[in-house]
Amino acid sequence: MMSISEVRKMTKQALKGNWGLAIGGIALAYVILAAVSMLNFIPVLGTIAYYVFAGPFMIGATWFFLAISRQEKPEIGYLFSGFKTFGRNLLAAVLVFVFTFLWSLLFLIPGIIKSFSYSQTFMILRDDPNISPLDAITESRHRMNGHKGRLFGLVLSYVWVFFIPVIIMMILAIVAMATTAMFDYGYHSYSYDYYSSMPDMSPVFILVFVLGYFLMAAVLFGLAIWIYPQVLIACAVFYDDLYASTGTFGGGDTDLHAPEDDTTFGAIPPVEPEAPHFENKTWGSESMVKPDAPTASPESEETPPADAPSIEEAQNDTISETVRPSQPEQSVEQKNDDEPK
Repeated sequence: MMSISEVRKMTKQALKGNWGLAIGGIALAYVILAAVSMLNFIPVLGTIAYYVFAGPFMIGATWFFLAISRQEKPEIGYLFSGFKTFGRNLLAAVLVFVFTFLWSLLFLIPGIIKSFSYSQTFMILRDDPNISPLDAITESRHRMNGHKGRLFGLVLSYVWVFFIPVIIMMILAIVAMATTAMFDYGYHSYSYDYYSSMPDMSPVFILVFVLGYFLMAAVLFGLAIWIYPQVLIACAVFYDDLYASTGTFGGGDTDLHAPEDDTTFGAIPPVEPEAPHFENKTWGSESMVKPDAPTASPESEETPPADAPSIEEAQNDTISETVRPSQPEQSVEQKNDDEPK
């Protein structure tokens, strides 16, 4: 599987020539969601209408960036592709939200962990049009077994820059509140005459804080426009790499219901076939399988003559005749003639 740095490199390659499409898509998505969020001012019905729209729309945005990561060159209208299967996508978004919310009730950390477990659901819905929302959630949960920390590190490698303007905004807020409290305390203290002779600077600090707040908000919006497309495409690259490495139900922990003889899921490899069993044949100077000694009944048992060859000697004779190359026999007289005189 690819490391975090390799996923980031693949993300940069996917964005080459597609930066305008990615930034335009995320900016349009922000504007649409901000406009639809105005429905929240309508009690109950407005909130329900917002989530009914936002669920399929966010799934369509996920599909849009998944298509960019695969170099499919989607049109900007593909952001609304989640509405083509409206009922299935709405149910999937509702289930993911409900499950994550219920886990968050156990404290915040379990909800964050489960949000990473369900992170592949929307992309699975695109690649498998026949899968049900609940099965897609189960599929995502199985795939992410053992990989949630890697995805968390990948997302954190992008979003850490958001902490810089947030920290600046917090410092500005602390300074504004401290100066306001200081002048207010001096105004009501015993040194009233001293502080009354000084101009009240608290409105200036409040104005600086407001301006700084809007400036940091603009910086955050610019960072979101630049970074969030990278995060979505990086998650899409992570999804394709995860599927290529694990396949269906193949995360770090194997599925309990997976067949035990399937090596694809990390199970025990199949037992190798036994070595072939050879018959009792003579292969060289020694036989592969030693013959069993013939058993004779006491009634038919006969004592062999003293000069009869044993079984091993007879077998060696057979080997020498059948296997060993034949050599011309020399008579005793020829040997005697060859000897030096």
